[in-house]
Amino acid sequence: MKAQMIAAATMLVCITAAEGHSWYPHDCCHDNDCKPVPCAELSYHDQDVVWRKYIYFSGAMIRDSKDGSCHVCIKEGLNSSILPYLPLCVFVPKATS
Repeated sequence: MKAQMIAAATMLVCITAAEGHSWYPHDCCHDNDCKPVPCAELSYHDQDVVWRKYIYFSGAMIRDSKDGSCHVCIKEGLNSSILPYLPLCVFVPKATS
């Protein structure tokens, strides 16, 4: 009985987490490309949003967050030491975008 309750609770947490980010649009986010990040990790340079000091998001890549938190969408693991990440889009709260 205890094992069934733990399994049910685990499934509920997984479903809730998946639904929490179901608003990511498919035109910039695919599978596991998007993740929440602390807004303090983002900075601004002119009209761009910068993450980790060298990953720049600009123009249409910058979008309003639907949950008031910050999120980055990047393609990781590219076979290049120069560009290990391909920025796809970033979501920031409307007040800071």
